[in-house]
Amino acid sequence: MSVPFNDLRAEYYSLKEEIDGAIRRVIESGKFVMGEELDAFEEEFALYCGAKYAVGVGSGTGALHLALLACGIGPGDEVITVPNTDLPTTAAISYSGATIVWVDVDPSTFNIDPDKIEAKITKRTKAILPVHLFGHPADMDPIMEVAKRHNLSVIEDACLAVGAEYKGRKVGTIGDVGCFSLAPTKMLGAYGDGGAAITNHREIADRIKVLRNYGHSLRMESKSSELRGPTVWEFVTEGFNERLDELQAAIVRAKLPTLEQRLARRRKIASEYNKLLDGLDLVRPYEAHEVKHVYRAYTILVGQRDRVRDHLASKGIATRVYYAPPPLHLQPVYAHLGHRKGDFPVTEEIADRMLSLPIFPQMKQQIEEVVSALKECVTAK
Repeated sequence: MSVPFNDLRAEYYSLKEEIDGAIRRVIESGKFVMGEELDAFEEEFALYCGAKYAVGVGSGTGALHLALLACGIGPGDEVITVPNTDLPTTAAISYSGATIVWVDVDPSTFNIDPDKIEAKITKRTKAILPVHLFGHPADMDPIMEVAKRHNLSVIEDACLAVGAEYKGRKVGTIGDVGCFSLAPTKMLGAYGDGGAAITNHREIADRIKVLRNYGHSLRMESKSSELRGPTVWEFVTEGFNERLDELQAAIVRAKLPTLEQRLARRRKIASEYNKLLDGLDLVRPYEAHEVKHVYRAYTILVGQRDRVRDHLASKGIATRVYYAPPPLHLQPVYAHLGHRKGDFPVTEEIADRMLSLPIFPQMKQQIEEVVSALKECVTAK
C-alpha cells in the first residue's frame, strides 16, 4: 500500500458540498477581488483566533513581509529569528530592508531558544520573529519578556501552526502580529496561494490593509461603490499586490468550521504514532507542558536518516525533510552573512536527523503501514 505524505483529494471529498458551494457562490457573484468573502473571512478568522483584527493577504510570505513593514521595520534594523525555517521567513526580513540575525534553537521543540536571544540584541535590533515550527508553539512568555525589556516588536511566524495554543491562547495573538499561510498543504489551506495576519492593534491592521492593496488609502476603499468606483484615487504609500482573492477566501471560509475537528484528528494520529513507535531508536516529537501541538508535521529524529527514508520510499511511503540540510545559515543565498558550520550546533545536529512522516486527518490503517516499515529499518533502543 502506498502512503502519500498528504491527501488533499481526500480532504476535498470530505468537504465537497461546502467547497463546491463556496466556489459557485463566488463565480456567480462576478466579484473576484476585495469583496464580501474576504470581509467575512477576516471577521471569522479573527474570531477563531481570538484576535481583534485579521487581514487576508496573498501568501504567508506576504503576511510576514507586510507585518514587518507595519511594525516599522526597515533598512538599518535587525530582526532576530531562527535558521531552521523555510526561506520565506528570512526573505521577508530582507524584503523589509532589515538584517537577519539568527539564534539557535531548543533541542526538544526545535523552536527559538529564549535563553539565547538577549545575547544577540544590539542597538539596531527592532524585532523578534519566532517560528512555531511544525505546529508546536515557541515558548512565548520569556520571548515577550525580552521584547518588553528592549522595546522590540514580536512578529509570530505561525504559518505552520494555525490553531496551536500556548497556555490557552492561540498562536499569533501573543506578539504584535501573527502571520499564517493558507497555501494548499497547510491545515487551513486554500486552492492556491493565500495568507493572513492577525493583530490586536488597529493601526497595524490598517497599515497592512493599505500595503496589501498597492498603497490605496482606506478612505478610498470606504468611498468606493459598484456604480461609481472610487471617488478619489488616493495612494498613501507604494504598496504591493498582496490581496487574498475572493475564491480563496471563500474556500478557507468553507473549511474553517471543521478546522478544530481536523486538528483533533491530527493530534489523535500523532498519539497513535507515539504509542506504536515507543521502543524504537528514534526521537518522537516533543509536546511541552501547557501547549497544544497541532502537528502540521510529525517529525522524528533518527540516525542514518537518508537510509531510513530510502527504505520507506521503497515501500511506497512518502516522507519529507523540511528546511534542511543544510539549514539557512549555510545556504549559498546567505553566504554574505559569513556564517560557518558549527555556528548553530543544535540546528545543524537536528538538520541531519529530522524526518517528517505522513500525517493527515484521513489516515487510518496507513499509520500501521508506516510504523511497520520503520520497524524494518530502525532497531530497538
